[in-house]
Amino acid sequence: SIALMSLVAGVASTGMSAAGSYESGQATKANDQYQAAVAANNALIAKQNAAWDIQAGETAATNQGLKTRAQIGTEKASQGAAGIDVNSGSAAKVRAGTESMGMLDAMTIRSNAAKQAYSAQVQATNETAQSQLDTAAGKQAGEAGDIGAAGGLLSGVSTVGSRYAGFLQSSGSPQSPGAGSSPAAPAGTGLPDWSAIPAPAF
Repeated sequence: SIALMSLVAGVASTGMSAAGSYESGQATKANDQYQAAVAANNALIAKQNAAWDIQAGETAATNQGLKTRAQIGTEKASQGAAGIDVNSGSAAKVRAGTESMGMLDAMTIRSNAAKQAYSAQVQATNETAQSQLDTAAGKQAGEAGDIGAAGGLLSGVSTVGSRYAGFLQSSGSPQSPGAGSSPAAPAGTGLPDWSAIPAPAF
């Protein structure tokens, strides 16, 4: 019957709706967890880059210091070969200027390395925060899917229950007395007793 079909359809619809809510929540949760893992990995890479930037800066600064000392040594040798007093006057000032410029170059290298490392550290902090947000979002998505599925089941059960009650009422209601039969003719009227004649079938 139509009532029974409606009842069955309601049960199926309730199950499908609840399953859909649960699967949607789980899919969103899985995606958020993946994004959280990516962000966490990016944070580790950024931290490692920061350490490498500092190390590279120190190496470059050390090499610059060696280059400066070599240049000063070359200048002093040239001054001595020219018969110039290397310990006083302009000769000493020239070497002092070279040394100062070398120190400035080394400081600049270290400063640039520190800036790069700081940028990497900021990125690591941002990626860590994003990972935490994605993790929280994934947890909430999973819980929302569970709640949605439970709510769908409760709502569906209520609807199906109403349909089931209607089905029972429609299938079990008794016919009214005399339904489907013709009334008997009053006594003494001389009219035929129509109640004795079977009702035609349609």
